[in-house]
Amino acid sequence: MTRKRYNIGQKLKLLDEFETLRQQGYSRRKAAASLGVQPIQIRKRTHNRPVMQQCPRKKKSICKGRLSALKHLEQPLIGWCLDQRAEGIPVTYALLQIRAGQLDEEFRQRPEKSQYHMIRALCRANEIVLRCVTHQSQRRPQDVADEALEFLVVERPIVGAPGVNLDVVLNMDQTPVFLSMQPKRTLNLRGETTVNGRNTSNSTNRVTASLAVSASGLKLKPMLIFKGTPNGHIARRELPALPQRNELVMVCQEAAWQDDNNMAKWIDLCLVPYLQEYGQGAAAILYLDAFTAHFSASTKAKLQTQGVQLRAIPPGCTGLVQPIDVGVGKPFKDRVRQKWIEWMMRQDAEAPVMTNASRADCAAWVAESWRNLPQSILKNSWRKSGFSWFPADVDDSEDADAEIADVDFADAEDAEVADVPDVAVAAE
Repeated sequence: MTRKRYNIGQKLKLLDEFETLRQQGYSRRKAAASLGVQPIQIRKRTHNRPVMQQCPRKKKSICKGRLSALKHLEQPLIGWCLDQRAEGIPVTYALLQIRAGQLDEEFRQRPEKSQYHMIRALCRANEIVLRCVTHQSQRRPQDVADEALEFLVVERPIVGAPGVNLDVVLNMDQTPVFLSMQPKRTLNLRGETTVNGRNTSNSTNRVTASLAVSASGLKLKPMLIFKGTPNGHIARRELPALPQRNELVMVCQEAAWQDDNNMAKWIDLCLVPYLQEYGQGAAAILYLDAFTAHFSASTKAKLQTQGVQLRAIPPGCTGLVQPIDVGVGKPFKDRVRQKWIEWMMRQDAEAPVMTNASRADCAAWVAESWRNLPQSILKNSWRKSGFSWFPADVDDSEDADAEIADVDFADAEDAEVADVPDVAVAAE
């Protein structure tokens, strides 16, 4: 019989199955045989069960291995690393090697490769791993979080006031959609010194998508901004002929970016029709970040004309309290990327030059991805960003402040909020 090595999670599950068989009248030997293990293995695992329950489920042994050669430096090194991270300063294995060398002359004399493996083992033993930076700021993370919480203290009573229609509590932001999304990593044979990758022509081309959602989980019509002259051939002839013209507002700008003119178009063609359908005369609240075009004089005047209350998200806090950034951007882009992958699979790999997707392709990807984005993700993006579900009795009391202070901003940036059953709206 082929030997199989179980991890701790599987061993604990096997013990549960063994106990179930015993309750059904199986003898120890028969129960163990039916599970493909020996009775002595069952006895050992039963004896070690309390220890196994304290271990990570993916480990295959409860043995901690030999003691680290840096055991005497563990506390100062790990403490220094965590202090640096608390200030938002990036820390690498190389920095820890330098720090360890400053603390221990013997360590500094070791070969560099040996230093690296010792530092890496020490980090892994303390559950410290390399992670991609998901939120960047010039300020300390705690200062940004404090400002974000102060913002919520002010805004939640406004949005959670009795009679506020969540259909017209809105957030809008821009996100780039690239016409070429070649991955930076690829499968390749081990040991090759050069790993080639082909880009499409004009691989830096992109469009800007203006996305907006309501606190009740409704979507506004997206706006796509292509590179081109606002009144040129693309804007006047090509874009109006695309099949997605009824699902998207498509315009052109020289840099494919949002400006005052396109903000005016977004208000007229996306926001106003939505308010006419869902507003029911209620005053709308629109949250925007501190981008220049969002708070230009023309934009503020146009929103005031429509009776929309404009609220500013503090600079640097969008990754914590802006729903589009916190819970909508990543799932939307993931769906667009999947459409691009499907499109790439249909291309001719032997073509001398790989070309970008067309504007029609991009419009189709965005329209379908936005259409298929579940309402639960949109709702949860507001909850994840700290607005919760706006309890109807939110006020300036200590209880309300305590509830806001419980908001966890640790993993807010660009994280897709899992689909969960809709919860009741009282008033990520």
